[in-house]
Amino acid sequence: MTNISIVLATHNGAQYLAEQLDSLARQTRLPFELIVSDDHSSDATMQIVGDFAKTANFPVKLKANKPALGFRDNFIAAAQIATGDWIAFCDQDDIWRPEKLERVAAFAEDPRVTMIVHQAALIDPAGANIGAFNQGIAET
Repeated sequence: MTNISIVLATHNGAQYLAEQLDSLARQTRLPFELIVSDDHSSDATMQIVGDFAKTANFPVKLKANKPALGFRDNFIAAAQIATGDWIAFCDQDDIWRPEKLERVAAFAEDPRVTMIVHQAALIDPAGANIGAFNQGIAET
């Protein structure tokens, strides 16, 4: 069975973070681990992640960057800590569908597959669909 690490880079993400973490906890296939790399947040981000780690059904590792590394290096720092077979990158304001990791794992277990990308639905702050982020993907 393929182990999937989730890598989450944060910076002052308290407004949406709890909902994203809840969506990770509701996965039909739980992650191998969650790595959170925080880029010197000044809001409640670290507290939210710490509280989540206490109840999560999978390991949660928290890395605090001081000084801040910047968006790209923050993700790279988190990825370097991951120990799973695969890495699923995650933004602090995402909301994942419950079957996301299960669907990804079906492809990840094929030894010919080396990278997986997919479309995403864009939503407004109230959760209403406002379009698609297709990353140049023509098929669904």
